[in-house]
Amino acid sequence: MAEVIQNFELLNAEDKKVSLNQLLGQGKPIFIYIYPTDEKFRCNRSECPFKENLEKIASMDVIVIGISEDPVEIHRKFKTDHNITFELLSDPTLKVIKGLGAYEKVNVNGIEKEKIIRTGILTDDKGYIIKVWKPERIEESVDEVIEEIKKFKKV
Repeated sequence: MAEVIQNFELLNAEDKKVSLNQLLGQGKPIFIYIYPTDEKFRCNRSECPFKENLEKIASMDVIVIGISEDPVEIHRKFKTDHNITFELLSDPTLKVIKGLGAYEKVNVNGIEKEKIIRTGILTDDKGYIIKVWKPERIEESVDEVIEEIKKFKKV
């Protein structure tokens, strides 16, 4: 039996509460991308692989949300600067990020640290997990995510 994601509620870039149940109510699969911070992306005014790759997924009639620990204000600026159309949610307490298994202990130069691990989670329209990815960058797994969506939608 597939695992179902527990409901959560976080603030978006417009400072409004968004819950998983609210998104599931739209009757579409959901792709959740968890990442450390908006500032880590190598985006400039004309190119933003983060946006471009996640919009490829969204174009398949999939709800896309990004979650990081960045505050709402940082998400708002990043979303505006790069014309991002999908939700960016703020998890400053890391509760949701940890609950989704995207926070791990890692060894950096012999020192054990905890950090957010980039994680992509594809769910069906009921919140059941179809597949989980842990890429270094979204562009490393976008083709695989798209293939998984096609398989799920029988396209």
